[in-house]
Amino acid sequence: MDEDRARHHGRHSELGGLTGGGGDDLFSALPDDVIILVLVRLRCTRTAVRTGILSRRWRGLWTRLPDLVFHDVAPSLLLAALSSLGSGGVPISLLHIDVPAAVQDKVRANRVCPRTGLRSSLRRRPTNYVSSLFRAAAKFSPAAFRFNHPHHLEKPFLDVDLSTCFQDTTSIELHAQFLCFPDPRSELPALQRLSLSGCRISLAALVPLCPRLHMLRVAGAFPQPDGFAIRSASLQELIVENNVVNSTIQCIRIVVEAPVLKRFTMSLRTRGDLSVSISAPLVDKVSWRCLYSGSTAGLGLWGLSEVRLDTEESKRVQGEGAAPRIHVLCLHMFARPYPRGYPDDELGFVKEIEKHMITDFSGLEVHLRTTEHVFGAFVLRLLGMHRIRTATRSLKIVLRRFEMKDRCTPLVNCSCDEPKNWRTQTISLTNLEKVEIKQFEGHDHEFDFLKLIFRCAPILKRVALELSVGFIPNDDWCTEIHNIFMMYPSVECSFHNVDHIPGKQVPCTCSGCNNYFFVCLYSFVEG
Repeated sequence: MDEDRARHHGRHSELGGLTGGGGDDLFSALPDDVIILVLVRLRCTRTAVRTGILSRRWRGLWTRLPDLVFHDVAPSLLLAALSSLGSGGVPISLLHIDVPAAVQDKVRANRVCPRTGLRSSLRRRPTNYVSSLFRAAAKFSPAAFRFNHPHHLEKPFLDVDLSTCFQDTTSIELHAQFLCFPDPRSELPALQRLSLSGCRISLAALVPLCPRLHMLRVAGAFPQPDGFAIRSASLQELIVENNVVNSTIQCIRIVVEAPVLKRFTMSLRTRGDLSVSISAPLVDKVSWRCLYSGSTAGLGLWGLSEVRLDTEESKRVQGEGAAPRIHVLCLHMFARPYPRGYPDDELGFVKEIEKHMITDFSGLEVHLRTTEHVFGAFVLRLLGMHRIRTATRSLKIVLRRFEMKDRCTPLVNCSCDEPKNWRTQTISLTNLEKVEIKQFEGHDHEFDFLKLIFRCAPILKRVALELSVGFIPNDDWCTEIHNIFMMYPSVECSFHNVDHIPGKQVPCTCSGCNNYFFVCLYSFVEG
């Protein structure tokens, strides 16, 4: 009985392979194409090499894989593996090299690795093995090349000329902390996708030599004197994520000339002058972020810490198809403790803000980090800037209140309420349709600002106020806001309090709320 079961299901041979009833090695009996499919599914070349212990027929078949992925393989063994491949073999779709985080390349010359059976004859210093890896990879002309090196070398910034290594490669991803790309010697005619991380590169010299480049990503790059100069007639997607500040470069220059660019992402940090020139008439999706290090830009009491310009999906109107995309300019401001502040140079502040207006926008968000400062005078000056005043259709103000010892009070002679006549001024907000204020508490100056907005926006359609967490309006407060809302019956008005404590929302019980046209809700905590 046991013999029949073994004959039916197969048994282990002396060599460790499964055998059928006739004693044949089932692993060896598999066709080469089937074995290669199995190896492809492993997604790791080192593991594919180790399958040679299953059967002698499996040994060497890894050299016929279309994708070669090397994870955590010592450089000397990796060079030996690449050297064992012939350049005229199966076309390689992907060559992925992931150098171990802790390189301990102590393999002696002519030593055979017991795991892979590969002979290592190289023992090099770090800079040498990286150059050798690139030369070894280039001889296969892979369709896609990925190289990841997570740590520094003994010699910082190793020169690599991509144009002499990857003439036929369509996609290159390099993630390293030491590579330096000198001016290329020739074109990269096939390159369509290029991703660089932690490298030192002159994009002004490289990009024009990539006539088919569709996607470019640069992350953590070290800014060069020529900045980020990108000129391409074929580029459709550009991603630059750079928070590296080069202390030797006083001015960061950003130049983009891309007539068919559709998606543009830029993240950078500056602590000095910033020069921006963008020409991308077809761009429809933008994500722009600039962080200001230190106290470098501001107006009066208010300092500029961050500027964003993002594409958002607007609400779809029923029966009108897909929702249109809108661009929103977002300014993050903070109030400096009195009496310190910034020069009252409105023209200079306008020029600084306009650097970030790389495309048309219709939304404006202003985040104010404040210790109870009056914000109306500053926001009015902001809305008075020509490009902001004429473009803004929706306005959102987010008040980020925080407590500190030297908070602003009526007894403090603070410049936040200057000029004193801001409450009676009038500007023409002819396109403003929607206003939202978060963390509203209804101090006198907040009510004054709200009245000013109603007075200056003739086509205003909606006003929404979100009260501060834990703030519950009393009858006097509600009467004041009701009186303001009732003066503008054509505007849909509402206020509510979103508390972080779980509960349910119920109508405000203050006298008269239920009889008015606007919505009045606040959080009610049960129990």
